[in-house]
Amino acid sequence: MIVADFRYIKKQFHILYFLSHILLSLSKNQKVYNMNNKFLGLILGAGVAAMTSCGGNAGKNTAESTADSTNTVDSVKEFTLNRGVNLDHWLSQRGEGVDIDPNYITKKDFETIKKLGFDFVRVPIEEQLMYNTDLTRRKIGFDLLDSAVKWSDETGLKMICDLHIIRSFHFNSENGEANTLFEKEEAQDNYVKVWMDIQDFLKNTPEDKVAYELLNEVTTPDPENWNKLIAKVHKAIRANEPTRKIIIGSNHWQIPNTFPDLKVPENDKNLILSFHYYNPNVITHYRAHWAEFKDYTGKIQYPGDVLVDKDYFNTIADENVREIRKGMCGEWNAERMEKEILIAKNVADSLGLPLFCGEFGVYPYHVSPEIRIKWYEDIMDVFRKNNISCCHWGWKNDFPCVDEKTLEPNAIAPIIAK
Repeated sequence: MIVADFRYIKKQFHILYFLSHILLSLSKNQKVYNMNNKFLGLILGAGVAAMTSCGGNAGKNTAESTADSTNTVDSVKEFTLNRGVNLDHWLSQRGEGVDIDPNYITKKDFETIKKLGFDFVRVPIEEQLMYNTDLTRRKIGFDLLDSAVKWSDETGLKMICDLHIIRSFHFNSENGEANTLFEKEEAQDNYVKVWMDIQDFLKNTPEDKVAYELLNEVTTPDPENWNKLIAKVHKAIRANEPTRKIIIGSNHWQIPNTFPDLKVPENDKNLILSFHYYNPNVITHYRAHWAEFKDYTGKIQYPGDVLVDKDYFNTIADENVREIRKGMCGEWNAERMEKEILIAKNVADSLGLPLFCGEFGVYPYHVSPEIRIKWYEDIMDVFRKNNISCCHWGWKNDFPCVDEKTLEPNAIAPIIAK
């Protein structure tokens, strides 16, 4: 694998283009012009391929993304984000024993996403669905990841490849096994190996169109555990791609409050910081079976004092849990949300790095439409006011913005796309 020096490529591109322009100038009719134009494409394609490729690949996983990489010379352009959606439950979180459904997400989804006004997608992937236990690739997973790259390019969408779940770490410990990522060196080595292979697959995609997100919603008692692992995987990725955009979140589910503990590699301006936002939890996850307040079925309101039935706190035997949940409630409005989000923004600004919200949303099945819409309006106002790009969780599953079958937008789609 070789590192592509894009400034060098750009110079060579201009040389190739100049030579080809001479050829085109000799054209005497439209037919000759068309033939020469095709030849120009062949010259440019061959030239770029020669400058960025290397000899045979050794090892078990040798395939790369087959998506059109003819724009690689332009990858020095800025990778920009505005409004996006997570393609949830496609290549990740399929459920115990449930494999990938190749028809769950199609090009029509990408076309609809673009039509609704979004400009990028975040594609969560899961190690268990993408790799066998010996870390050889599963064809179905990488074929669809390749499709995601192609469909993004064909519809004019940017794409984030988000390593969402690995065998040694699940953000909610829902994988039935203990998280060992920060306990075993072997687990960390495997994590880096996974990233090296993902990178090998995606390395020829344009840098202004595809970014890498290191790991979703890390949780570890000591933030230094994550900071050290960031440094390790960052070094490995940068050895092959010095300017690819890398997205990094903070400890404890990427909440803004933990951003002051985040340490990112110095002197790297090709980083993007990411936070997730689901506060107040009793509103955004009302009666969700996995959530902190899953046992609360009383009345809620937003804005205002979100948990109406205060007797609920008396049912919590553990004093620490009771006090934590009280702290998560109280008065909530746009001002309180902005105050929290500014913690993350201030850190990003101090580092001179862009910030975006990689996940936000409301579980819709029990909360009233009025509360749900008001929360979305407020959070989007905060994002716009502070020039923060955002990516809704999700697309058409548990936090949908369209109908799962028809892809017709629901009430929140126009709110989050603008």
